[in-house]
Amino acid sequence: METLIDVVLETSDELLRSHGACPRPQVQILAEDMDQPYVGFVTCRPFYRGADAASALADLGLFPSVLMATRLLVVWEDCDLRTALQLPGESFDTGVVILDASLETHTLNWYPFDVEVGDAGPHGIPTVVPHWRTPARFENVQLPAPIAELLEVWREFRHEDIQETAIELQRAGYEFSMVQR
Repeated sequence: METLIDVVLETSDELLRSHGACPRPQVQILAEDMDQPYVGFVTCRPFYRGADAASALADLGLFPSVLMATRLLVVWEDCDLRTALQLPGESFDTGVVILDASLETHTLNWYPFDVEVGDAGPHGIPTVVPHWRTPARFENVQLPAPIAELLEVWREFRHEDIQETAIELQRAGYEFSMVQR
């Protein structure tokens, strides 16, 4: 699991440095009852602030539910997420959150960083140089409501068609990257 977390952090760091942005929220999907448990990941669809953001995040639980996945890593950048959800407060700390969730529990891994604005990237947008601070772990903490709902959606295994579910989510704008076996 640590290897997957390291890859997610390296990808986040590279995206910040090259494009000045963090990855969109995503779920890394695992089926621990399989010989090769890593299934792939789903990236959240683009969304508007407020209720649309909350709905988009909760629906990230649909595909892993249909797959009957046994473990998820839910990834988001906390400042972006809280801003998109229009949560109270004037500013939020920047940090990558990697939520390691089983069917019964969850551990929130917090990777805070400070930002230094860098040169313009390939699309003319300033890049960001992250200065990573000391990470922290929290067991079974309260989660933002749409993330808690995502877990509820996932934990209610659905006996629906996998392909149809994937197609519907792709039409809505979710992006898939699945392991080919």
